[in-house]
Order: sequence, then structure tokens, then C-alpha cells
Amino acid sequence: MTLIPTILGIFAGICLYIGLLHLLIVYGRLQALLHFCFGLFCLVSFSYILAVILKYKATNVEDYINASKLVSSLGYIYGISVVWFLAVYTKFKPVCLVLVLNSLYLICLLINQISSTGILYSQISRLSSLSLPWGEVITVAESTLNPLFGFQLLALTSNTVFSFYACYRQYLRGEKQAALTLSVSLMILVGVVQHDRLVDLGAIKFMYLAECGFLSLAIIMSLRLVKDLIQAVKLREQLIESERLRKIAVEMERNRLARDLHDSVSQTLFTVATIAEALPRVWQRHPEVVQEGLEELAQLTQGALGEMRNLLMELRPSGLVEKPLGELLQQLTKAISGRATLQVITTVSGDRPLSNEVKLVFYRITQEALNNIIKHAQATQVSISLHSDSQKIVLRISDDGCGFDCNEIPSGHLGIAMMKERAESIGATFLLESYPGKGTEILLSWSTAVLKIGSRE
Repeated sequence: MTLIPTILGIFAGICLYIGLLHLLIVYGRLQALLHFCFGLFCLVSFSYILAVILKYKATNVEDYINASKLVSSLGYIYGISVVWFLAVYTKFKPVCLVLVLNSLYLICLLINQISSTGILYSQISRLSSLSLPWGEVITVAESTLNPLFGFQLLALTSNTVFSFYACYRQYLRGEKQAALTLSVSLMILVGVVQHDRLVDLGAIKFMYLAECGFLSLAIIMSLRLVKDLIQAVKLREQLIESERLRKIAVEMERNRLARDLHDSVSQTLFTVATIAEALPRVWQRHPEVVQEGLEELAQLTQGALGEMRNLLMELRPSGLVEKPLGELLQQLTKAISGRATLQVITTVSGDRPLSNEVKLVFYRITQEALNNIIKHAQATQVSISLHSDSQKIVLRISDDGCGFDCNEIPSGHLGIAMMKERAESIGATFLLESYPGKGTEILLSWSTAVLKIGSRE
């Protein structure tokens, strides 16, 4: 029967596939070092299993010794690769300790290569056969154990302690699921390796099982690493998408500021320049016109100054949250009042402290309402009143413009919808009344009870 070589061949093929897969992942440059270490020890597992097959198929002492030395050497190389994988996966920092553990395996590897019969045996008298429970026969050696075998036991014990200590530190760091998965894999590996040491010592007459532990560690950790990799790829895609959206938002904000500069400050300054250029021409003939022009110039420059302050505050958002709401509204209306033939009357009473979120919503809705009035209302007078007490805050904005039918808002005019959404975000009530030829009124009301209910939840 050749059941064992067939099964071991399948084990070797699986380890080869997993190893090559993770080495290919290295080219993606995502967790490259981790997948390189893992892929390397999977390839060493593949080589080790092939060497075990040769050991079982040996028909003379010389072939058996050569195969046994090869198995032991690959086992030590496997131990070195596993130590580095654990150090990278668990983020184990003391590299000196890792190098000491590697040195133990290197000593064993050196002894194994120098000794004529390898590190396991001082001499092999002859080969015999061992019949397994299912009837298959494997080759075993009748030999004397090498005293230097103690170096191997020391290396195995030290690396076992290191492995579980690294898992323990990973668990304490908060990576509990990863640490538990790795611990289970190591328990299986340590169990079968200790079984093989008992076979070496002659306490058990059975086949070696280390390759089963190698395979289980490769499969379990491969699934875990692939899962982590998928999550990392999704996270990277989310970061790329968020960065793309951030750039779009920055570009949109720049365009908005540029548009505001053109619609407000740029046009105001153009009007100022035109008036200033015309005044000297009528200085002698119409002094009363010059006086009116100077007053208009003062009003326009004050408005332009207010617009610039608002735009500068937009560029520095902390400026919006540092000032009281009443002062912010005064700055807005001062900038608006500088525009042609638009009189703005602002009344503020009880300007109590507010949260940044509530303050920004009131400010943005006022800003949007004033922009709509300037663009569409054809109004000559605007009234803004803010009243706040311990119970609620009420903002009222009204104009004497042309008004409109609330049921026939043209598509693409999203200003009103955005104001409603802002109000809903803080639990405020937003009402808008407008009739053709009778102007428009906006009422925004926010109760402190909303804040209390939210804090209880």
C-alpha cells in the first residue's frame, strides 16, 4: 500500500500552492513582509514533506541517513521561518530575542550537517519495518540516540515559549481574534511536534505527524491572512475614495468662494470704481450728486469689507464657532446691506451660548436665505430677528420681494431643500411661507428640549 506517500504528496501540493499564492500577494505591496515570511515557511513545509516521503521510502542505511539529515535540516529552517513570521505577524519588537532563537536552530543545523549520522542518531545498526494499524509498512531505524539531540529539545522548547508569549502580547494589544486563531494553530503544531520527539526517543512506535501540523498551520493562517488582506484592501479603497471626495469637496468649496467673490466683492468693487471715476467729473457742476455718491461709496466699501470678513471666516471654520450666533448674523447682514438698494434690519435678543452644530445650522440657513433673496426676490428690505431664551431659539427672516408659489418651485433649485435638511439634522422646525407679490418669510425654531432628549439617549 502507498497511502502515506499519496497523502503526504497531497499535503505537499497544498503547502506549495499556499506558499506561491502568498508570494504572489507580495507583489501587491500590501503587508508584503508578512506575506513573504508566511509564503517562505509554506515552501519550506513543502520541501520538508517531500523529504519525509524520501525517508519512508529509504531501502538502505545510507539513504535513510541522508533523508533523515535532510528532514532535520529542513525542520530547523522551518523553525527559523516560523519564528520570523510570528515576529512580524504579532509585531514582536525585541529583534535580539528573535536572533537568539534563530541561533539555537542554526546550532542544531550545523551539528546535523557535521555529524555523519545527523543530530538524531549516533549510529544506525540497521533498518527495519513498522506495520501501521491500517496495514501499511514504513521504514524505521534501529539506532542509538545522539546526546547532542538535547540541543534540538532546547531549541524547540525555547521557540514554543516564545510563540505563545508573542500570542499573549498580541492578545493584550487588542488583537484578540488574531491571537486566538494563531494560538490554536500553534497548539496543533506543538502537539504533533512533541509526538514526533517521542517517536525519536523510542517512546512511541508510529509514523511522524509533524507534516500534519505544518499543513494545519498553513491552512488556518492562510485563511486568516487572506481575510485580513481583504479587509485591508477594502480599507485602502475607502481611504482612496474618501481622499477623492475630500479633493472634490475642496474643489467645490474653492469654486463656491470664487463665485461668492465674483458675485459680491468683485461686483461691489467694480461699482465702487465706476462711481469713484465719475465723481470728479461732476464735482463742480453737481456737488449734491457728489455728496450722494460719497455716501454710496462709503456704504459699498463697508459692504465689501463685510463680505471679505465673511469669506475669510469661511476659510477658517474655527472663526464660525468661536463667535456668538448674533455676532455672526450681524456680520452677514452688514455685508449684504452694502449691496445696491437692499436695506437689512437685524434684531438680536438673548444671544445665549449654543453648541457648534446648532450655531452652524442657523448661520448656514441665514446665509442661504440671504443669497436667495439677493438672487431671486427683487426685494428692497429684509428683516432678520433672532430671539433666544432658556427654552428655545427662534430665527425669522422676511423680505418684501416678489415672492413665489411654494407648490411650483422649479427643478434644480435645491436651496430650500438644503435648508430643510440642515434644520432636520439638529431637530429644528423649518417653516417657509411665500406668495406671489407678497414677499417671503422663513421661520426656524429650535427647542433646548431636543438637546436634553438626545443626551438621555
